[in-house]
Amino acid sequence: MIPPVCRNLRTDPVRRWFYGEFMMTTSENLLNLSDFAWGRLRARVQGLTDEEYFWEPFDGCWTIRKTGDGFAPDMTDIPPTPSPFTTLAWRITHIVDILQEDRTATWFGHEVNPADGQPPVPASAAEALTALDHSYDVWRRRLAALSQEDLDRPLGEIAAPYADHDGTAFALHILDELIHHGAEVATLRDFYRGLHPEDPFGAAFAGEVTPAERPTLLAEAAAAQRWDVIPQLADLGFGLDEKTTDGFTAAHLAAGNGALETVRFLVGRGADLSITDPRFNADVLGWAQWFKRADVVAFLEDQGTKAR
Repeated sequence: MIPPVCRNLRTDPVRRWFYGEFMMTTSENLLNLSDFAWGRLRARVQGLTDEEYFWEPFDGCWTIRKTGDGFAPDMTDIPPTPSPFTTLAWRITHIVDILQEDRTATWFGHEVNPADGQPPVPASAAEALTALDHSYDVWRRRLAALSQEDLDRPLGEIAAPYADHDGTAFALHILDELIHHGAEVATLRDFYRGLHPEDPFGAAFAGEVTPAERPTLLAEAAAAQRWDVIPQLADLGFGLDEKTTDGFTAAHLAAGNGALETVRFLVGRGADLSITDPRFNADVLGWAQWFKRADVVAFLEDQGTKAR
């Protein structure tokens, strides 16, 4: 049994003040988890192309198909067993539907805002990313609007067989859908990349890719731990301080990986070591310290670098 003094520790404003706001509410925890899962997915779909979006690696895939007035996903009332392999187009459309469907408002006892809309099934990779952004904005606003009472209250008749489940259980269900379908999207992108390898660095050396066309290529090289190509890319004018989709510069990644010679090169070329990344809010020296790269730390400190 929980001692009386501990009851409602997360929701009682007096106790939260007394404990210095260290205890988060259920709503705050759900929002934090949702934002983390969303940020991870959004980074993993960056650069999606139409070819990849519609790619069918096997016969009999479920995807989205052209209809008389747009596109529609393959679907049956009772899914076949085993389940068909689904394309990126199908999976992303499914995530969009899950996040913005009416029940993510009505099952919590809230009204649907007509401004949320129901965009059409995305017909291209670019439309898919726009639809994802829209659907997550809808879901996040609905999640943020929930009170503790909404989360604690049983869903009721509107949820049919799930009537006895409370709002927290339903919110966790939506987050589970976002997380596991997001993981499927990321895995399928890895699968596609493995079967369709590209060599952007070779293309840059051949003059087929320019800094204007792909400004982040030097940071991408660091993310791929291709330290050997970084000097050549720098000579071609690719930016030293550009960031990956995760917000990391080449200097961050070189320092964190202990690539001392690359760090020396970047410092010599004037890379900005004070830039902080959005995930850890750390500068280049901070990365070297966190990953315990003693030789990189010593070098940076010799340069007069101080951690932010």
